[in-house]
Amino acid sequence: MTKAALLFVLQAGAILGWAGYEERVRSTSPTFRIPLRPTDPYDLVRGRYFVLHPVDSTIDLEGASSPFSPAQREALMREARGWKTSALVGFCPQGAVLRVCAVRTGGGEVIGAPATVWVEGHVSALDIQGYGSAPRRWELDVDLGLERFFIPNRAVLPASENEPGWELEVSHRPGRTLLPRRLWFKGKPVVF
Repeated sequence: MTKAALLFVLQAGAILGWAGYEERVRSTSPTFRIPLRPTDPYDLVRGRYFVLHPVDSTIDLEGASSPFSPAQREALMREARGWKTSALVGFCPQGAVLRVCAVRTGGGEVIGAPATVWVEGHVSALDIQGYGSAPRRWELDVDLGLERFFIPNRAVLPASENEPGWELEVSHRPGRTLLPRRLWFKGKPVVF
């Protein structure tokens, strides 16, 4: 019986130690906010949740709001008409939030502005041919590993989920994906 009790204590200690380590990393890691695209994803089965699509999850490289210059766009698209890879995604401050402003792919070349925070992610670039009278355009898709943020059904939100102004506070753990912490609406934290 003592071997079984010792084994149980070791397993419980390992699980509690791992959970404590993860919680300490999460609570002490630096945080920043990223703006979200407004969506209304209510589902009868899943309940209320936010689909965490940052504003910069799809960047029109030729658009006026693109953080990349024409020369940087050419550098991103010189490899092929379309590609997908793991990359470091750079964020730069823009007011109270951080926005995507740079990419560092496997070759080590940094394309974009000098970033203050680098995050692991997946990046794909597409050369989209226009059909008919639609012009050709280049897009950069950024996947930061953020999916959903569940909201208790009893929670009262300051605005609808599909209204602009939502932000997500994330924990930046170097070498790992972003970890969602809490929602903000127009610069104020949302309390459930």
